Amino acid sequence: MADTDDVSASDTPMPANTPIAASTASTTVESLGYILVTRHAFGDYQVGDEITDASEIKDILAGELAVYVIKRAA
Repeated sequence: MADTDDVSASDTPMPANTPIAASTASTTVESLGYILVTRHAFGDYQVGDEITDASEIKDILAGELAVYVIKRAA
């Protein structure tokens, strides 16, 4: 006789909104695959500061401040 407590033996699939799936989705942060590191101080950033916020990275690279940073793999 099969053990009925075994979840894998159940014929019903797990719903997509289980706590495991929900916790994984909530911790996902937009990632560009790289960060910025300041090579010249500007604004509130000092040399060597790492900029990891995706929206801030996009703003910096879109403007004239892009010359003050370098891209580094995240």
